[in-house]
Amino acid sequence: MEPRKHRVNAQVRRDALLKATVEVAAENGIAGVTHRAVTEKAGLPLATVSYFFDSITDLAIEALRVFTEADVARQRALAEALRDQHSEPDEIAVAFAEAAAARMPESLALFEVFLHAARAPELRAAVAEAITAGRQVAAEAARAAGAEDPDAAALLALAHGYAFHTIAAPDTVDPGALRRAFRAQFLGGLLESGQVDLAVRLATQDR
Repeated sequence: MEPRKHRVNAQVRRDALLKATVEVAAENGIAGVTHRAVTEKAGLPLATVSYFFDSITDLAIEALRVFTEADVARQRALAEALRDQHSEPDEIAVAFAEAAAARMPESLALFEVFLHAARAPELRAAVAEAITAGRQVAAEAARAAGAEDPDAAALLALAHGYAFHTIAAPDTVDPGALRRAFRAQFLGGLLESGQVDLAVRLATQDR
């Protein structure tokens, strides 16, 4: 569904709703995303959600889309910058490990949507789009590191799993684990594509 167009002051209110939706989802789960909870968080009248969105589900989907687009744009710009700088694979692994770190409340809200989609089919198309976009960025990162045919699904799953564990049980997570996992994935991709010299250079760099 195409977002409705509004005047500037209306756009500010719409953006406030989206921000509030992320915060409420992180605090209370998707089931807690209601008209009242979102508008109270945003400091707006109760009817505001209905003015901009046909349903609370549409609001949640739009919040997911906006978050995903912003995150993809940020990481895609990072991949392009690293490629233009001819960065070493290890530098790329470090940069993307930092970029993929959990951010609050956005990451927690994202996982809440993912989990809720298992019980709410109406959210699955939006979640699938978010996953597809994330895999595209992961593939760009791996290609910047030299891998010709990267396993983007595995890379994104690593990032999501690391972020999820960091949110749920931060004391159990080694800060360098994601970087090492990315290195291992990059190394495997380089070897599979026959770039042995680059793989050896990555393997012998400081860990």
